[in-house]
Amino acid sequence: MANMRTLQIATFGSDGQDGIALGIRSFSVHKLALICFSSDKNRAEDFANKIRSVLGVPTTITIVTKENVVRDTMESINEILNLHAKEFEQVLLNVSSGDKLIGCAALSAAFINGIQAFGMDDTHTVPLLMPVLKLSYNEIISEAKIKILKSINRAGGVIESLDQLEQISGYGKPLLSYHVQGAKDSKGLADLGLVEVEKGDRGKISARLTTLGKLLVSSNTLTRTS
Repeated sequence: MANMRTLQIATFGSDGQDGIALGIRSFSVHKLALICFSSDKNRAEDFANKIRSVLGVPTTITIVTKENVVRDTMESINEILNLHAKEFEQVLLNVSSGDKLIGCAALSAAFINGIQAFGMDDTHTVPLLMPVLKLSYNEIISEAKIKILKSINRAGGVIESLDQLEQISGYGKPLLSYHVQGAKDSKGLADLGLVEVEKGDRGKISARLTTLGKLLVSSNTLTRTS
C-alpha cells in the first residue's frame, strides 16, 4: 500500500480527527477528500489547510446535508470516485471521524464500490481494516437490467409507463415487465430495491429509480457500455 498512489476519502466531524491523522500516518496519501456537515465546514477547512501546508497533499471538502445525509454521502463518494479514482492506484475510505450516519453511508458506498474502508481500534493507535465486500452486481443484475436502469436514468429517473420505457429502452413490454417486476424464478429491479413501482388504472405501471438505483447507475459497478 505504501508505494501506491492513493486517494483517501475521510468522513470529518468535530471529534475523531486524530483518526484521519492516523490514516495519513499509516497509509500513503496523494489526495485527501473530506466529507462533512456544513456545521463542521470551518473546522474542516482549518484541518485541510494544515494538511496542505505541512504535507503538501491536495485536499478537498464536500458538504452533505443532515436532512439527506445517507443519500448525499453516498452520492458524494460516487462523485469523488468518478472524478478522481482513475488518477490513483488505490482508494481508501476512513470512517473514524464524523457523524455516525455519515460513517454508515460511507461504509455502504465502500461496499458497493469495493473500496477498502477503515476506522480506528479501541486503542486509537492502529487502523482497523473493514472487509472489502465487493458486491457481485454484475452477476445479480443482467445486461438487460443494466440497460433498463440506464434508460430510466436518461429519462430523468422516472418513467410513467412501460410504453414509455419500451420506446427508450428498445425492449418489448413483456420483457420489461419481467425485468422490472420479476417472476417466480427471477428477482426484478423492484425486488432488488433499485426501482419503486406503482400500479395505476388498467394495470399501468410507472417506475422510479431509488437512491440505490441512482448510485448503481453512476458508480463504477455499472460502467459496462449500453
